[in-house]
Amino acid sequence: MKLDAMALFAVVANEGSFTAAARVCGLPKSTLSQRVAELESQLGMRLLQRTTRRLSLTTAGQAYLVHCQAMLEAADAAEAAISRLRDAPSGRLRITAPEASGTLLLPALLAAFAQRYPAVSIDCVITDAQLDMVAERIDLALRTGQLADSSFVSRKVGAVSRVVVAAPAYLATKGWPQQPADLARHQLLQHTVLPIWPLQEAGGTVQIDASQATLRANNLNTLRQLALAGAGIALLPRFMVRQDLASGSLQHLLATTPVPENHYYAVYPSRSHRPAALTALLDFIDEYDLAAWLA
Repeated sequence: MKLDAMALFAVVANEGSFTAAARVCGLPKSTLSQRVAELESQLGMRLLQRTTRRLSLTTAGQAYLVHCQAMLEAADAAEAAISRLRDAPSGRLRITAPEASGTLLLPALLAAFAQRYPAVSIDCVITDAQLDMVAERIDLALRTGQLADSSFVSRKVGAVSRVVVAAPAYLATKGWPQQPADLARHQLLQHTVLPIWPLQEAGGTVQIDASQATLRANNLNTLRQLALAGAGIALLPRFMVRQDLASGSLQHLLATTPVPENHYYAVYPSRSHRPAALTALLDFIDEYDLAAWLA
């Protein structure tokens, strides 16, 4: 309240009258006069010399006005600083992404983002683990699959296309599976969080149990390397093996049996009071068309 009264006093002093100051502040003249009188009472000093014809500063008022004006200038500077933070992307963001997309797709996106917004610093945590966004101070999490109910905002970025693949060396000795049921006779390479492969046939979804696989890993790139080495059949994101398929290092199996897409989300804490840097990154993800790279 005292800071408010100091600001009102400064306006009165600068305008030279309560009438003019009342117009500037949008307050009744009587309210303005009362607030300044209360301030003088708190200080135990008269700040303004009032006569019927003019208003002037006392010696104490002149000294006090210097500090009140400095306070107003500091307030303006504080508001300008917040405005810059709100309107111009800057500061530090901490983000997390799954290992496959975080390793293969995110670097190019972030490099392009950094060129446009050099005032934004980004810390990346690349892991398939579902981090606690509050405990880990995460501003943005890129996640795949079914999301748990949460108070966080989730925005779909795209969908990850998945394919069943194997190396020519493996297929030369074990043969090509012609239908999903044939996979039961093959060596499957299982991701530890995906024991069941969902494949789609005309009659509906076929659940392929890969839980008994002898080779398992919690890392998709490890499964890709195993597949390239001829160790078995893997279910992998298309973006991860696109070049392998083009070169013939891996073969696309069961091409007429589609795999349901895995939804890819951007998850962040709140819709309101979002930092400009985070808004810029979310918009850039859309502009960069990450969805096309995931497909």
